[in-house]
Amino acid sequence: MKKAILFSTALILFVSLSAFQPKKPKKPAKKKTSTEQSATPAKNAPKVVISDKAFDYKLDKTFHDFGKANEGDQVTTAYTLTNTGKEPIIIQNHTVECGCTTPDYPKEPIMPGKFAKINVGFNTAGKLGTNNKKVTLTTNGGSIELTFKCEVTEKAKVDPIAPGIIIKPNNN
Repeated sequence: MKKAILFSTALILFVSLSAFQPKKPKKPAKKKTSTEQSATPAKNAPKVVISDKAFDYKLDKTFHDFGKANEGDQVTTAYTLTNTGKEPIIIQNHTVECGCTTPDYPKEPIMPGKFAKINVGFNTAGKLGTNNKKVTLTTNGGSIELTFKCEVTEKAKVDPIAPGIIIKPNNN
């Protein structure tokens, strides 16, 4: 009988001690960031790090050098704008230095963690020599400046009667 009472007491003591043990805290589930919640990125797409700022962005480049182009050519380049802020970026309007430069950008908001292409075209007609141009985009978070350079060379003149013959300028 003593053994039964001793065994029962030990069992009750064991159960009561294990019941009052502090519970191990559960690890919180990893919260996905807004970049992880977005659509599956391309294989080589860079990971976007969202900043603490409301309006923040990253450009793949702010300057492009077209090199040499013949007069009359239309050259284009694309700038990639990534929204790294917490608020959507809305491009409201733009300014250019002359009508030879034409930007094309999205009219819808660029959401945080997403990117958009800004295409800039340059018409070289009548623009001989070195051209340095600037495009300014006005957004709800400030302004963004994109610049480019293009060296425009004179197009070779072709004889209208014999198109296969190139007319060289007379340098006397």
